[in-house]
Amino acid sequence: MYTLGSLILMAVLLGAVMPVFNTLTHTLKLDKVLRSIPVLGAHTALAVSIALVWALDAHFVTAWTGDFRSSWMTICVDGCIVYGMVPVKDAIVSFISRGLTGLRAA
Repeated sequence: MYTLGSLILMAVLLGAVMPVFNTLTHTLKLDKVLRSIPVLGAHTALAVSIALVWALDAHFVTAWTGDFRSSWMTICVDGCIVYGMVPVKDAIVSFISRGLTGLRAA
C-alpha cells in the first residue's frame, strides 16, 4: 500500500517538475535541440522521470523483485513505472474532484 502511495506521489511530483523543465528548456532555447534528438524528443517526460528517480534515489522495484544485475536497470525501470503511474494519478484526482458523489454506503 505504501509503495502505491509512493508511486502516486512520484507521479504528482513528475507533473509538477515537467512544466518547470519545459519552461527552463524554452528559456535557455534548448527545447528545439531536445526535440531534434530522435528518441529523447518524443519521450522527454520519461527521461525526466528516470532522472527524477535517480536524483531522489528512490527504489520501488527492489521492494517487489530484489536487485537487478545493475543499478542503472533499477533506475530505468523505476522511472518507467513512475511515468506509467501518471494516468492512474489522473484517474484518482478526477475521482476525488467529482467529490465521490457516486458512492453510496452499502
